[in-house]
Amino acid sequence: MPLVLEGHNKSMYFKKDARLYLIIAVFFLIGATLIGRLFYLQIMQYKVYAALSEKLHQTDKALVPMRGEIYVNDGGTMYPVVVNKDYYLAFADPREILEDQAFVNAISTILKISPDEQQNFLKKIADKNDPYEPIKKKVEVDAMVELKGLGIPGLYFTRESYRMYSEKGLGGHIFGFVDSAGSGKYGIEGYMDKELYGIEGYARNIQDVFGSTAAAKDYENKKTIDGENIVLTIDKSIQYKSCEEIRIGVEEFQATGGTVIVMDPSTGKVIAMCSYPDFDPENFNKTESLNYFNNPATFYAYEPGSIFKTITFAIGLDLGKITPKSTYEDTGEVKIIGLKPIKNSDLKAHGIQTMTETLEKSLNTGAVYVEEKIGDDNFRKYVEDFGFGRATGIELDSESLGNISSLSKRGQIYSMTASFGQGITITSMQFITAFSSLINGGNLMKPYIVDTILRETEIVSETKLQIVRQVISEAASSMITNMMVSVVENGYSNKAKIEGYYVGGKTGTAQVAGSEGKYGNETIHTFIGFAPAYNPKFTILIKMDNPKKFDFSSETATLVFKNLAEYILHYYNIPPEKEIEKK
Repeated sequence: MPLVLEGHNKSMYFKKDARLYLIIAVFFLIGATLIGRLFYLQIMQYKVYAALSEKLHQTDKALVPMRGEIYVNDGGTMYPVVVNKDYYLAFADPREILEDQAFVNAISTILKISPDEQQNFLKKIADKNDPYEPIKKKVEVDAMVELKGLGIPGLYFTRESYRMYSEKGLGGHIFGFVDSAGSGKYGIEGYMDKELYGIEGYARNIQDVFGSTAAAKDYENKKTIDGENIVLTIDKSIQYKSCEEIRIGVEEFQATGGTVIVMDPSTGKVIAMCSYPDFDPENFNKTESLNYFNNPATFYAYEPGSIFKTITFAIGLDLGKITPKSTYEDTGEVKIIGLKPIKNSDLKAHGIQTMTETLEKSLNTGAVYVEEKIGDDNFRKYVEDFGFGRATGIELDSESLGNISSLSKRGQIYSMTASFGQGITITSMQFITAFSSLINGGNLMKPYIVDTILRETEIVSETKLQIVRQVISEAASSMITNMMVSVVENGYSNKAKIEGYYVGGKTGTAQVAGSEGKYGNETIHTFIGFAPAYNPKFTILIKMDNPKKFDFSSETATLVFKNLAEYILHYYNIPPEKEIEKK
């Protein structure tokens, strides 16, 4: 008999049926959503989540490249002056030490640990929960091998690379240093940090869910590219002698500091550069003042004084406004309306003087006379063409520009005082570069101190000579050269004479302006000279800061120049040019 549903029983049956369908529909939708989401994650977003998974499970270890080394020239061969050396850090794991006193006794003699250090170390290793306690840095390989051979429980070593500056007193200002973070600071280390540092690499490992390292066959490790080696133009022997002479000069003449630069005037190549006091790049953190890190040859600008007269006279010669024999009348002063008159340093009037005699006597009034003949606009243009007021571009960190902005001010007084080296500032590097153009035929050369860059033994780049511009003519160069030879032979610079050779040059004694712009008692003494005069192989600039023993550079910087120039002439085996006078 068929089942018949009547009344509320029938209604209840359909409600249960509807709920069942609803539950099935809900589960179907949930299932469809999960399938769709899995499709999206596994198919559409596969690369994103694969990368995230890789990031969670892979470990990258940075690989630091070996820093490039720095070389100088030593008789035609490369001589390493900045190198990398491996030492070892000795450390202990106190948890593994069997007996503390026996451990300390076993290592103290070889590691040269003092009694006080031994007692201090015993206190540190008493904590047996301490897994690491450093003992000593810079352990030599021989000591490390000897201690390892003893098989002392709890003693370990790890290798560390240090930057070593092998030649002390060779000129820290040239090299700079590498800080604790591995970055080059100052000098070549700072200027060429990118080339010296190299390119980092990495080693990639994959870890499983338990943290164990798994093979990473599908991943590439990036190899390091070691830093490039830098070969400098510096001659090791001349550098040593330069550093020695400037140190002796500073101490002898009671100066606060001094700088020497030796340059090949025909190329702009820096042969030597040294300042005193210097600093030790290996122990830079022990340097008394941060100011010692700045290279005085390129960083500190100063009023040059009378050495700038050579520039003024060269401009006048080049424009045809004067000749070595043309004359003016020196009345002892130049009057300027509303201002103090400009006077000679000796406060005397010398009457009729040729231009050569004017330079020999270093007359301020003569320099003003020449500048007036040149004209302010021409004077400013030539000063700029000589490279003043801008960087030379030498490969050293932190080069100053100097300041010649006063030449753009209204009023002739600014060009007048600049004609004899007051009211403008220059660096020693700027001046020796400009001066060298006076004696090399008139070409301003770009100075350089980096000769070649090597990757291992392969030349990456080699510095090529660069003529920035021709500033004066060959004829003007020849005339100013003759005039400067006469200055040494007959003028205030005669203490720079070297027996058997013609030498040219000029002294400069400049007052130092204080913070308010007024000149005080401090002075800067400079001598710049060259030899052999008619085929110059070197230009030397000597600068001495506030020497107290003598008032003029003819008594200080000139003598330092003579000693160094004699050495270089003999070092280069340059035969005498003239007959040596019999005594």
